[in-house]
Amino acid sequence: MRNSRRSALLVAVLFCPMLLAQEPRKITVMAKKFEFEPSRIELKAGEPVEITFQSEDTKHGFECKELNLAKVVFSKDTPGTVTFTPEKPGTYAFKCAKFCGLGHSKMKGEIVVTP
Repeated sequence: MRNSRRSALLVAVLFCPMLLAQEPRKITVMAKKFEFEPSRIELKAGEPVEITFQSEDTKHGFECKELNLAKVVFSKDTPGTVTFTPEKPGTYAFKCAKFCGLGHSKMKGEIVVTP
């Protein structure tokens, strides 16, 4: 009986981190000339998130330098995804990272991270 308790304890210690691993919250952002929908994304610090970007028309991009998120380019047939866990509360600007026409510079949004 003593060995089975040790085994159970060992299994719990080894696999506990996997049980605590949180699935990322999934968010879809639609892009079209010259806007993101939604353009404001609200997240909680420490919450893993997966944002999928889809285009309704042409190639667009996503870039958020303040959160050190790599540039993602996506098109109507090929979505782009970023996965991250924001650590610090604040408001972080993002923008289209692929020239998409004369209104490109207006294509912006923000990620708001709360405690």
